[in-house]
Amino acid sequence: MDRVLVRVSSAKASLSGRFSPSRLSVSTAPPTHQTTFTFQTYVYLLFVICGLFLVAHFIFTASESSRALRSSLRSIPAEAILQAQLIEKDREIEKLKWEIDKIRQGVDVKESSINDQDGVIQELKTKARQEHDAKTKAELALSDRAGALHECQQQKTALAGEVAQCHFDLQALLGAGIRKISQQSSAALGSMARKQQELRSSGSAARDAAAAVAGSAAGIGLAGDVSLGEEENADNAHNADTL
Repeated sequence: MDRVLVRVSSAKASLSGRFSPSRLSVSTAPPTHQTTFTFQTYVYLLFVICGLFLVAHFIFTASESSRALRSSLRSIPAEAILQAQLIEKDREIEKLKWEIDKIRQGVDVKESSINDQDGVIQELKTKARQEHDAKTKAELALSDRAGALHECQQQKTALAGEVAQCHFDLQALLGAGIRKISQQSSAALGSMARKQQELRSSGSAARDAAAAVAGSAAGIGLAGDVSLGEEENADNAHNADTL
């Protein structure tokens, strides 16, 4: 911009040098009756017009170049800043990717540990189920054994009742047998007594017959009485042993 101003000032100085006050005074002199336009005047006018055009073009070009320079000077730091920001963003993205990878690895580790814990929990559940089934089977076996024991106790009670009944029946049977034996023994004793009575009656009849036959038969009759008494004593002893 300073260069442009210097060039403009130099152009103004050149123009002021070309159009000196003396010349202007000459040109601005009061007109005379004779006015002549020479070729040099036309050349000066053409130079002035070209100079003005060049100055305007130079000023316009300088302003455009200064704008482009300013924009370029502005764009270069902006691009550098953007590039630095992009590099920083890339670094942040890489850092975020690294953190995400770490988080994923941690999640994978957690998932693996959770899966391991789930496996352990399933094993514990399986063991608990097996223990519950075994406990249920043991309880059923104990209940079966308790039922069998109760049944055995009932059978024992029934057998005890049967034994008591058998003992009672045996006692009754023994009592009936004793009574029967006593009855049989009493009947035997009665029959023996009747036989003895018959023997006695037959013996007395024989004695009467013997007494009528001979007197010597009296000794024989006495001996028969002794033998009959001995037989009676033997029968009584036998009946006593039977009882």
